[in-house]
Order: sequence, then C-alpha cells, then structure tokens
Amino acid sequence: MIRAITNGRIVTEDRVINGTILLSGDGKIAGIREGSATENYPPDETLDAGGGYVVPGGIDGHVHFAGVGGTIPVADDFYTGSRAALAGGTTTVVDFCEHRAGENPLACIDRLLRIAEISMVDFNIHYTFTRNYREELPLIDRILERGITAFKAYTYYDNTALSPGDFREVMAALRDRGSLLIHAEEKTIIDIEKAKVQEKERENMLNLSFTRPGISETIAAETVLALAKENGVSICIAHTSAGDTADIRKRERLAGNERFILETCPHYLYLTREKLNGPHGGLFTMTPPLRDREDIERLWQAVREGDISILSTDHCAYLRQHKMGKTFLTVPCGVDGVQTRMIFFFSEGVVKRNLDIIDFVKITSTNAAKFYKLYPRKGVIREGSDADLCVVDPDAQWTWDASSIAGGTDYSIFEGLRLTGKIRSVIKGGKLAVRDGEILAQKGSGKFIPTASSSTLPDTPRQ
Repeated sequence: MIRAITNGRIVTEDRVINGTILLSGDGKIAGIREGSATENYPPDETLDAGGGYVVPGGIDGHVHFAGVGGTIPVADDFYTGSRAALAGGTTTVVDFCEHRAGENPLACIDRLLRIAEISMVDFNIHYTFTRNYREELPLIDRILERGITAFKAYTYYDNTALSPGDFREVMAALRDRGSLLIHAEEKTIIDIEKAKVQEKERENMLNLSFTRPGISETIAAETVLALAKENGVSICIAHTSAGDTADIRKRERLAGNERFILETCPHYLYLTREKLNGPHGGLFTMTPPLRDREDIERLWQAVREGDISILSTDHCAYLRQHKMGKTFLTVPCGVDGVQTRMIFFFSEGVVKRNLDIIDFVKITSTNAAKFYKLYPRKGVIREGSDADLCVVDPDAQWTWDASSIAGGTDYSIFEGLRLTGKIRSVIKGGKLAVRDGEILAQKGSGKFIPTASSSTLPDTPRQ
C-alpha cells in the first residue's frame, strides 16, 4: 500500500497543485497538501513523483476484451488487455455485453462478469441492444439494478443494426435513465458502395475506407441526435472519425445542448487512410475506417474547442496472422490502443499542441467517469475518490515499439511513434500497480464498479 505520493504536480479538476497526495488504508484519497506532507511515512509506503504530473487513472470507456463474436478470436482477454491498460496508465475500462442467440440478457451479463474476473483493472459494462431489442427493453430496470447504466446501440451490422424507428423506441425506454453510446454509420450508403467493388479489387484495403465514407457517419449522427433530442436521452457518438461529425457537436454546443457528445480514438488523430494501401493494409483496418489528413486536423481542432469529450480506444486487437491475407470484406476489423492512449494524447496533445493538462485529464478520464456515472468515485483527484492515480514523466523521450507491448497482440499500429512523456508509476486502489514499466498488480485484482444513480455532464476545455 502507498500512503503518500510526494513531490508531484497534482492535476485536480480546476488547478495544478505542487504537493502531496495522502492515501487512506482503504484505497481512497485522504487529502491533498500543498508542499510536503507533515506526516512521516516509511519509505516503502511513499512514492516520490519526481516532479512529474500526477493525474487520475485513465478511464477507457470503449474496449472489447470480452470479444466481438465471430470465428476469429481477439488477441486480448480481460487479463492481457487489463495488463496493457495498466501499463498505459488506465485503471478502469467499460466493455460490452451483446447476448448470444437464445441467451437471456441477464445471463449475458453474468457470463461477462465471470469472464472479467481475471481483470487487473476495474470495469463496468455497456449492455448492447440487438435486433431483438423489443425482448430486451422490458429488462432495462433489472439491468439498471445490476449497476449498469451504460448502453450501446448500432446503426450497422447484421445482428445489431437498428433503424431510426428502432432507435426511437429504445430511446423512449431509456429516457433519463441511462447513457447511450452509438456506433453511427448509415447502412444503405455502405451497402450500396460495397456492391460497386468488383471481386478482383476486394484485396485492396483502401476499399474499406471508400465504401464507408465519412458522410455515412455524419448522416447517422444527425439522425440519432434528432431522436435523442425528442426523447431526452444523453448520447455519445462512438469513435468519431469525420470532421463533419465534429461540426455537428460544435453546433449543438453553441446552442447549449450538452447531452450530445463525441468520443474519438487515438488512431483517428494520427493515421490516415494511406496506411490501408499496400500489402500490410489489413493491419490498419477498423470501423469506421481511417480518414484523410484534413479530418485529423479537424478532430484536433474539435479537441481544442471542447467538441471531443472522451478519448477511448475501441481496443479490439487481433494477431497479425488473422489480419493478413483477407479481403476488405473478410478482414477482422479492430486494432490496439489501450496501452498507448494516455501517453499518445499527452505527447501529441499537451506537448505538441499545447493542450492544457487539466483538459488532458478531462478527456482521458473525468468526462468518461461523468458520462458513465462513475464520477466522483473515478476520474478525479479529490478526497474520498478511489486512489487510482498515474504519474507521468513529462520530459522522457522514447519510441513505442512492439517490445513494449504488455498485452496479447503481436504488433501495434503505433509502431515507431516518437513520444515525449512516459508513464512512470500507476497506483490502483492505493496499491502500486506499475513501476517503471514493471507490472506489479495481481491477476484478478480488478473489480466490477457499479454506476452511480446520477451523473454530471462532461466538461468542456477551459477557454
């Protein structure tokens, strides 16, 4: 157990304090002191932050450690995925429960909780609505009673695609009771574009991007936004990839609508569709697919202006062998990111683009805690909150490569990325979980965290 973190630049919700964080024996934050603490703790119960930033443990509200169905297994389960998360400064994740054919939704939740018992980070669950949503809606109260208030819905994919009319029913049932994360891609546009691609062109992974254009995301986002407004539901567009979608959020923010927010992922802030070209294009496939440089710059502008509220990863990693030799229709879509998310955003956002460190914390932790009703237990450094903390050395310069991977995948889309800043230590529940890259936490030390009965709207960056 750690009793005090000294010599840190402590990032709270409204300021940075040069001082000490005191931790209680039950894994909570006991207090914050400017300067050195007056109490004397044994050296083995004190962590010297070395002048680095001390930030809340990251919250990744979009991971797939439990798998996504299909015949090709994901590379990370809750053990290896949580190892990678911890190594990257993330201490809480939200995964997904999509029940199988004939499976009771509540049994699905029980199954996922059993799968997650090996986790090294804390977790909650999105319940995913399927095409059989009318059989699922009567169970919403019982799902909420289980401490699950996060729900997921799709506009695409065979078992989960909901029409506008379907969404209207779902949202009416969820009104003011739960948050809704939405995979937004307009189905008919994609289906028509796919049909145009000749068989001989299917091995070209660029067709993944061409057949799923940014306009499909933007149109779907506009549709679900209109329905959410009608029904008083807070929604978040998952993995925003298109600059035009960010413009919708800006319009709504300026109109005073804070119940519509956006999530994006590191790969949409860094990689372009050119990565899909050539023999290794399959390694860079995810949906929505990679876009152009213009979209990247517009998303960064949205980050600066407060129109991206949450940085998640959609971590759904596969082994290299499962990504190669496929067509754009058969390749398993999904990539890594849970280990690199925090430090990528620090390096690219705080260091290169002068993003305020308080806004860094909001986007990597606090806003997700608020949207998913884990706040203030998670996502903030304040007395009484969980002692989930991360120490960032802001000056370290290094290169990310496959040798750094703590999870189960055998490659990374961020290979060769030059970084400024490094995760030095991670505290989870008051215990030292990571020290200079060495993972000290025990398998199964994570736990299910039920959500609170109410929430607070995510914050926008300071102006």
